[in-house]
Amino acid sequence: MRTDSPAAGSPSGEPNPATWSDLAPWLASRGADPEFFWIDDDPITADAQVRQAHSDLIAVLIIETLPEIALGDLLPMLPGGVDLIPDPDLPTRAANWLLSSSTFTTDRIRPVTAAEILDSRGMGTGSVTPLLSKLVALSVEAAGRPDTGPDDPVAALLDDLAIIARWHVVAGQRRTPLLAGLPDHAPTVVHDARRRLDRLTGDDLALTGDQPEGVAAQLDTRIGELAERDRVVFAERRLTRPRIRLESLGERFGVSRERVRQYEARALDELYDWMENSTEAQFMLAAALRAIGTVRPLDELLATLPAIGETVPVTGAPLWRVLTGIGVPFQIDDGWAATPTLDAARETTRTILEEQADRYGVVRLDALDAVTGAAGTATPSWYADWAGAAGYAVYRGHILTRTSSVEDYAAAILRIHAAPMTPEELVAEFHVERSVRSLVNQMTGDDRFQRVSRTQWGLSEWGGDGYESIRVAIARRLTESGGSAPLADLVDALAVAYDVKAASIVAYAAAPPFRTEAGIVTAAADAAAPRKSPAQTRSLYRVGDAWKLRVAVNREHLRGSGAPLPVAMATALGLAHGEVRHLDSADGEQSVSWTALQPTIGSIRRFVTTLGLDESAEMLLVFTDDGRFEVEPVRAATDPMHDALARIGAPATDDAAVALAALAVAAGLPPDTAAAAVAEAYAARGETDIAALLTGTDRP
Repeated sequence: MRTDSPAAGSPSGEPNPATWSDLAPWLASRGADPEFFWIDDDPITADAQVRQAHSDLIAVLIIETLPEIALGDLLPMLPGGVDLIPDPDLPTRAANWLLSSSTFTTDRIRPVTAAEILDSRGMGTGSVTPLLSKLVALSVEAAGRPDTGPDDPVAALLDDLAIIARWHVVAGQRRTPLLAGLPDHAPTVVHDARRRLDRLTGDDLALTGDQPEGVAAQLDTRIGELAERDRVVFAERRLTRPRIRLESLGERFGVSRERVRQYEARALDELYDWMENSTEAQFMLAAALRAIGTVRPLDELLATLPAIGETVPVTGAPLWRVLTGIGVPFQIDDGWAATPTLDAARETTRTILEEQADRYGVVRLDALDAVTGAAGTATPSWYADWAGAAGYAVYRGHILTRTSSVEDYAAAILRIHAAPMTPEELVAEFHVERSVRSLVNQMTGDDRFQRVSRTQWGLSEWGGDGYESIRVAIARRLTESGGSAPLADLVDALAVAYDVKAASIVAYAAAPPFRTEAGIVTAAADAAAPRKSPAQTRSLYRVGDAWKLRVAVNREHLRGSGAPLPVAMATALGLAHGEVRHLDSADGEQSVSWTALQPTIGSIRRFVTTLGLDESAEMLLVFTDDGRFEVEPVRAATDPMHDALARIGAPATDDAAVALAALAVAAGLPPDTAAAAVAEAYAARGETDIAALLTGTDRP
């Protein structure tokens, strides 16, 4: 550390030696050239004229061989804070350039190259060479100032502080902090003193004697001093995952479980006592708590406080793990550091997010500033990761606090997306797999949503006209046109507006409550009769006081989707077009409806699951006259049934077998009696389908 006082130099008071190669290190490459025999000489002891000649030569060499390198790199000992003007020895053009370019101090000229000066208007070699020679001379002067010897670093520090203090007094700034920034016009010696202070590190001097050891080294020593069993138990119980059980350690040492607990408690007491009495450890804890705040990623904490990641050799574990093992008011786990615990940080996060979320449970990521205490211009990249670790979904820079139901999740996404989306697009944004059909069902009954087109949904608060079904659109246009309209006009008007195929419009226009005749669509006076009566409909049977529809179990049944019913089934139930009916069952209400082109039954997955049916099975959907519903599995006919059917030539696998089994069970008929009745019906009518046999008055 150099000062302006010879007394602070070497023990003899003489300047520390320096060479021309020290001033301009690139001169070393010319050491083999006899003309440069002088580069290892001390420029301070050289004759003034010789010193000037060498300075001029170095300036010329810079211009001719190193014009593209910054002057501060070429002359590393160039002092800072030196005013280059006024100087009577500088050419007028050089002085003018320094003023016009605002490069009038050594600090400002350091990054400039000789080529940049020469490119300036009016600056030639004759003006640049004296300027560069002056910079070399200033480097010589700086090298000639004596350095503080290594024997008294504290005295050197105090000397530099005294230089800065004298400057503030002279400048009339007695109350200005000593380490406040210095103006450019401060003397060179003041700038030099300040730079030396700024370069000080913890290794440069120790104000209280020997340099203290780091916390990891101190802790390593202290753990090594523990009794062997105490040390082993501490490591096994506090530094390993999962902790070794007390019983296991007791068996290893041949002692009781309680004795092992005493080893652990004794180790913790001794280490905690060390931690409370170690100034360095207390510095570390205070710094860690301030750096963590409420929560921080561990890698960010390590970047801020590297020492906390140092290894404690005797344990092989990082310092932070050993400290948390001893017991400190912060927790580090799963890549996160939190005070006092991760659960507490999550609860704080949850409270703040719930307070700031809007009606859709949406809150911006930067709301976590209130958790971390940060307030920057950019949201830290790890906020999204922490939101996930706290149990929240993140979408487009927002945290979603309500995602437990598909409708809440969809509402939050629409709120952020701010434009209509299809159910498929919404489900694709979920962080968990959900059914599109289930989402549509939930949105349909939720007044927060509005269907805005055939395929897209939006939020009701956005306003605008909602989407109307094709049937409603046809009815409205028939009303507007006096009760009838050409089918072609309806197709032209609705196909594009509702993004549907022309065939769909034709189908709706021909089904109740409309009819199409000769290309004209009108409202149907009465519901159209089904093409087949219930008695003529395949797989539909009348058994006792119920209708039974035989169907095969399919994937839609198993996944919980609705399924179509024959129109004749609606006729048998007296279900009018446009009606929705809820039937009683042992497993809650069961819906049947006729609001589309074909009657449908709601999900029967719960019945199929209870019966243990799969896609290879068949079942009977049972509709009783008193408004109840149930599902029965189709059971194979008994062996006597097979024999009876064989006698009349009917295969046991066709509808006849099932019908005959149902008849026998319902009426209590023996198989032969039932078979004889069927044979008589076959002989009289020549029928191969015996559905009529089991319905109404056709039953024998």
